[in-house]
Amino acid sequence: MKIELIERILKKNGAALAYQLLDGMNWKQLTFNDISSNIDYIKSYLTKNNIINKKILSISANCLESYILESSLAQMGSSMNFANKKTLLDIQFNLDFDIIIVDAVNDIEDNHVLQNITKDKQIISIKNFKNSKELKNRCISLQSIYKIGLLSKRSPNKEDNEIKISRSEEISFLHGSKINHYRIEDLDNFIKKNSPVFLSFGKNEFSTSLYLEKDLFSKTLNLLLLQFKSKFTNNSSLDSLISHSNELMPVNLIIDKTSLKELINICYVNKVKFSELTGTKIKRVITYMLEKNDNLELLTKEKINIISLED
Repeated sequence: MKIELIERILKKNGAALAYQLLDGMNWKQLTFNDISSNIDYIKSYLTKNNIINKKILSISANCLESYILESSLAQMGSSMNFANKKTLLDIQFNLDFDIIIVDAVNDIEDNHVLQNITKDKQIISIKNFKNSKELKNRCISLQSIYKIGLLSKRSPNKEDNEIKISRSEEISFLHGSKINHYRIEDLDNFIKKNSPVFLSFGKNEFSTSLYLEKDLFSKTLNLLLLQFKSKFTNNSSLDSLISHSNELMPVNLIIDKTSLKELINICYVNKVKFSELTGTKIKRVITYMLEKNDNLELLTKEKINIISLED
């Protein structure tokens, strides 16, 4: 999660299209320059509001928006901790956080555990929301951060240079009562080992991801897609993936193994081909730590290449 590496990739590719996201009912396309500007706005906001050396819990989906936010926070010395929204109920929280990142404010209203851990805490929502008395002054959307960051954006001055940042060399994944710690070096090694898979993507191949797990791959996949210039989009749910795949027609699907099993099961229950739900151009499915005995006959019959990445 080195923001400097992300910025180098963005600067190198400039005005080329990089990413597609759903903005209301319409698709919005972002260039590498657009993403670079968004990072500048985030950093400007964090500096202006002295959000430095904080303890962060992110339960947002693994999308590019949350990834650049998390990487920017890490650069400002914040310790990054990640948890899966689905398994949040199983987590034994005896940890205290300064900021909680969520996909949407509704996630809090629908989860009593999340209501408890976000009480009196600062909240960042990846999606926009209508403000309320309960959330006023402690919840902000990422779009609002962009806008405020743009207004407060300025050249570094003496005050900025005197900010004392203690950058953490670790990130943590919360699984039930267990916490898995990884060094930034582990992320670097994972990228080096698995880069050839993404390097093999064609320049005109569109990719889409549905990755809901919190693991090494989750915090490298967006960087890998940016690095090898595969235009892509992210999904936050299986419903989103199924609804839009035939419209986007991805060649590559990056998906966690649990979601992959659910998708295959939907195919069997509804007696449809895998490509009917994921788009007729689908050629590769990339996942992580897939068990060898998983039922993948549906994919092999359609000559879809299944790639399971390892540590």
